[in-house]
Amino acid sequence: MKKITAREVALSGITAALAVAAVVLSHFVGVLTLTFLALSSVVLSLPLMADSLRGSVLAYVAAAGLSFLFVGYVSVMPFVLMFGLYPILDYILRKYLKKRVFVLLVEIAFANLSFLAVFYAIGLTLGDFPIVDTLPDWGKYLVIFVGLSVVFVVFHFAFSLLYDVLKKRLEKVIKK
Repeated sequence: MKKITAREVALSGITAALAVAAVVLSHFVGVLTLTFLALSSVVLSLPLMADSLRGSVLAYVAAAGLSFLFVGYVSVMPFVLMFGLYPILDYILRKYLKKRVFVLLVEIAFANLSFLAVFYAIGLTLGDFPIVDTLPDWGKYLVIFVGLSVVFVVFHFAFSLLYDVLKKRLEKVIKK
């Protein structure tokens, strides 16, 4: 097993600090909650740009633990169960699955399952989604998950595009 370098630890520490800042801001700036959580995903991909899966996992664990200290359980769970794990899963799938369609299908399944986990972990109910009040329960779940899948596909393509651009621009700085 390759020994972890000081550069990898430093990059992971900076990444964890930026991710914690994004999670804390998502708690205090309510209208931009999803924006800051998405930013935390992008930030956690910095070690992955240097091909350091171990560094990204280290940053994710540190950011999740520190976020629990600064904000409540309800604010941190979307990061822990969804937005923090996404860049790690995306990196692994990109590396080992050559067909991009399979990557997208696995990630849509991940998004739906992690949303369901967050849904129950923070105690949401179907009543929290007033836009689907007139539908039966199965219809509410269907509309919520189809809507989530559409939003996730947009997020996935935006994340992938931003990841590729940042990797190209930061490659010399991060890999030194």
